[in-house]
Amino acid sequence: MGTQNATTTAQRRALYSGPEIDEKGNWSKSHRYNLMERGHFPKPCLVMGPRFTRWDAAEVDEWFSCPAAWLAAHAQGVAV
Repeated sequence: MGTQNATTTAQRRALYSGPEIDEKGNWSKSHRYNLMERGHFPKPCLVMGPRFTRWDAAEVDEWFSCPAAWLAAHAQGVAV
């Protein structure tokens, strides 16, 4: 019998890379970082050096489904 410590695929957190997000948004890396700097886009949830940065897929998908709703839910003193 297997142990219960094994993580199933469904339990793993889905992540997007920067290029995946840029392709999905049809924009540049600098635009993504500009949005993040202004608080208008989710920040990465995993940074392991300058070449490995990942975003929570659920949060990014939430942003793409309705950016205004995401901003309203996550804005903390951010000018819209």
